[in-house]
Amino acid sequence: METILSKLPPIFLACHLLWLLATADTLKMEDCAPKQCGNNTISYPFWISGQQPSYCGYSALEISCSGGKPFLVQSYNSAYYIKQLFYQNSSALFGDMLVDVITGNCSTPQFNVSLSFGPFVISSTNKLMKFFWNCETVPKFSSDFYSYPCGSNESYVRIYESYTQEDSEDNQTSCSISKVPFLGSNGGTVDQSLSLMKEGFLVTWTVVSCSDCQASNGQCGFNSTNSMFMCICSDGTYPTSCPKNRNHGKTGHLEAIIPGSLAGAFLLIMALVIFLKLQRKYNAQENIEKLLKQYGSLAPRRYKYYELKKITHSFQDKLGRGGFGTVYKGKQSDGRMVAVKFLHDSTSNGEEFLNEVVSIGRTSHINIVSLLGFCIEGSKRALVYEYMPNSSLDKYLYSENPKTVLGWEKLYEIAIGVARGLEYLHRGCSTHIVHFDIKPQNILLDEDFCPKIADFGLAKLCPPKESVLSSMADMRGTIGFIAPEVFSRGVGVVSTKSDVYSYGMMMLEMVGGRKNLKPSAQNPSEVYFPHWIYDRVAEGGDIAASDMTNETAEIARKMALVGFWCTQTIPANRPSMGRVIEMLERSLDELELPPKPYITSPRQSMDLEPYSQHSVDTISVQSIDSTAPLSNSEPSDGLR
Repeated sequence: METILSKLPPIFLACHLLWLLATADTLKMEDCAPKQCGNNTISYPFWISGQQPSYCGYSALEISCSGGKPFLVQSYNSAYYIKQLFYQNSSALFGDMLVDVITGNCSTPQFNVSLSFGPFVISSTNKLMKFFWNCETVPKFSSDFYSYPCGSNESYVRIYESYTQEDSEDNQTSCSISKVPFLGSNGGTVDQSLSLMKEGFLVTWTVVSCSDCQASNGQCGFNSTNSMFMCICSDGTYPTSCPKNRNHGKTGHLEAIIPGSLAGAFLLIMALVIFLKLQRKYNAQENIEKLLKQYGSLAPRRYKYYELKKITHSFQDKLGRGGFGTVYKGKQSDGRMVAVKFLHDSTSNGEEFLNEVVSIGRTSHINIVSLLGFCIEGSKRALVYEYMPNSSLDKYLYSENPKTVLGWEKLYEIAIGVARGLEYLHRGCSTHIVHFDIKPQNILLDEDFCPKIADFGLAKLCPPKESVLSSMADMRGTIGFIAPEVFSRGVGVVSTKSDVYSYGMMMLEMVGGRKNLKPSAQNPSEVYFPHWIYDRVAEGGDIAASDMTNETAEIARKMALVGFWCTQTIPANRPSMGRVIEMLERSLDELELPPKPYITSPRQSMDLEPYSQHSVDTISVQSIDSTAPLSNSEPSDGLR
């Protein structure tokens, strides 16, 4: 929509502003025009809530139109309604719903009908009906009265010709008394008294006259700010009436019509653009709700944004920040600790986000981080994961503090755990998932250092029984871990083998990071990672420190060999994750040395923060069009 606005000539914008100023008061006049509610025409000093703005009448005379009856909102229990309006003498016939619902012979209203709101007065034209009930003794009336049974005691009714008429002897009885005004003739029986009450009663009101304003073609209104009458005219509001002699001739009309027409056309265009935008937004939201109903109990819990704000204590404890989101530590009402990841610039389609959330949420594996829920509100996207107290693997690989360095046995367990998690994603799910961002920063560790694969921001879904992705659009990954076929189409197809490559690079970092070598060279990373390790393994040299035992040295060598197999340039030459697990569980003597991979060193990331707090470089297939040299080696299973 901003693009359309930027292309419109400035004259259109100027005309539009002038037209809005000129029509603002006209819209007020139209808002305050008389409205129908049933058989009654509602106009000043009354106004209908929900249909008219409050300045169209007195605040105390607010009408609620329900079932064709205009009810007075500020009356007791909103029970009074207008039967008929007489604007010429400022009077109205009111009905009382509490009276209307009385049925049967016991027709005593045990309440007074009175007015204590607005500019109303019960007209003296009304007659008065007095009811005496719950009498302890029989009252001694000097004039006529009617009795009838109602409740445990006898009840009585007296009818007076005027509402203002009183009889002092009425107050000397031992009865409860209620008064009801009504119009009509005297009634001689209980049934007649009930019908007379339901005819209603007459009221009058006193407000500032509207006649002068109406005579000047204005609409009457009320300014609640200063409690003053106002006359709404086509060119503004005035105290009593619209000014005269405002017609400047045909020229003035033409001057108003031309810019008004241009502004009207502009407004139509704007309205159409806004409508289409809102319609797309509404349809997208509607589709999201349909998908949620379709998934039913299979979908993870859906959080509201305000709930996540409360859980994270207004985002106070930041665990990390990456290229796709920021992670905060939170605590649910049940005491469970969680990690809440808010995605940056979430312009992705809500349906695609929800499909991925549901697919990942349906995974259940000890080496996959548990997705507890999600949030999708407008452009806001968030994921709620279980909290991992030992942070991520990179914290232990690159640490200078010996206390935070993991032993080779634990690294080996972590390597197998990650492999099992990837095997589950590739083969164990009903919908195969390619992660596309396997690296130490995305391997979280629980309290027992059990590894869990996290951060599915780049993950892609494969159809069942397939492991090859048909589309390579918008595929990304982290420099140093991304497989060559992802950014170079001459290498091979993108598939689950792309995750195998990333896993292999991570394995080599686990081996290299554990040794923490710092050889002196112009480009130390090229010497160290991974060519130096390959050359040492090929020559039969040690790749571990001299103080290592034979068992730990064998673990390091085995992990390096598996890493070399996984980082073969041609995807077909890499083992599947199932084969990787077999290789890790075999003895070192059963593993072959693969051809030397053609790979460049990943960036050696030192002092990395947990949960991908550092900003990791990513690349897209649309930005690189290179082709890596292909290996002529035949595919092998890596075993002798």
